[in-house]
Amino acid sequence: MATSSMLRTILTVVLLALLLSGTNGERCITSSIQVETINSGVVVSGGDTVFQVELKNLCPCAVRNVRLDARGFATTVDVDPAAFRADDGGVYLVNGGEPIPSMATVSFQYAWDHFFQMTPRSLEVDGPC
Repeated sequence: MATSSMLRTILTVVLLALLLSGTNGERCITSSIQVETINSGVVVSGGDTVFQVELKNLCPCAVRNVRLDARGFATTVDVDPAAFRADDGGVYLVNGGEPIPSMATVSFQYAWDHFFQMTPRSLEVDGPC
């Protein structure tokens, strides 16, 4: 009986430790992606303002296939599709789906008469970290 109780206690401690530490990638969630839009002050022909978008991976792991919600996004200047391109229904793929190392930044510019709210929608952890 004492062995059963001890085993139950050990299993509870192990389970609790796993839940608290998480498994690979659980700490890397959409809130680990910081998106900042900066008004550059530059105005292109037609009167649209150029905005600089900087996406930073705050996760301790590299992430890939980062997608942003950017419904209604439009631009009057070309955006490098390797940095930011339409994926599906207002969702955009960042960095061509390639890995973004921890603390690295991916940036791109667009021009429009107002900025667009861009929020992280999904990501994948790129290998063990």
